[in-house]
Amino acid sequence: SLPIMDKTWSWDSPWDVYAMSNYNTITSISESPVKEGLIYIGTDDGLIQVTEDGGNNWKKIEVGDLPDVPKMAFINDIKADLFDESTVYIVLDNHKYGDLEPYLLKSTNKGKSWKSIKSNLPKKTLLWRIVQDHEKPDLLFVGTEFGIYFTLNGGEEWVKFNGGIPPISFRDLAIQKRENDLVGASFGRGFFVLDDYSFLRDINSSQLKLKE
Repeated sequence: SLPIMDKTWSWDSPWDVYAMSNYNTITSISESPVKEGLIYIGTDDGLIQVTEDGGNNWKKIEVGDLPDVPKMAFINDIKADLFDESTVYIVLDNHKYGDLEPYLLKSTNKGKSWKSIKSNLPKKTLLWRIVQDHEKPDLLFVGTEFGIYFTLNGGEEWVKFNGGIPPISFRDLAIQKRENDLVGASFGRGFFVLDDYSFLRDINSSQLKLKE
């Protein structure tokens, strides 16, 4: 616990007028669109739960066992891959412990092992959401504390959106599939729409002149 007013308080101290829950909370849930019954759950106290039979049996994974992830990291988002039943993405943050680093990982074996795909995302940049294009598997978008980024190659390199998108906190992202629109919800209660991003499916990293 962090000291407040020069004291480390007990969990049941009423200084916050009981605004905080005393119970662990599911923060994200995602079912695989290619395998019925394969469900991933993330919590606010560092746990991933996986079921392959619709909830009859569960496997617990502690995020502290993921590479370079703090044991109590908050799971902001977990997303099953739209194309591959064994692939899943996870977004975490640890800012409540004074850690502002980005945590973004991918598993290709239903959570048995993980690798970081944060690549060149800036340090001290909290990550909130990840979404995947419904036609090109390696085209991903992340909402961060300072804007929106995309990758054309599954997280090997990330590019920040400019052109009118302010460097503010985007707490949620969604894709409107019919129109190929990317919609971002900001912490400032605003919505931003990238109208028809489908052109990104037809370009590559060299065309964007990405820097190493």
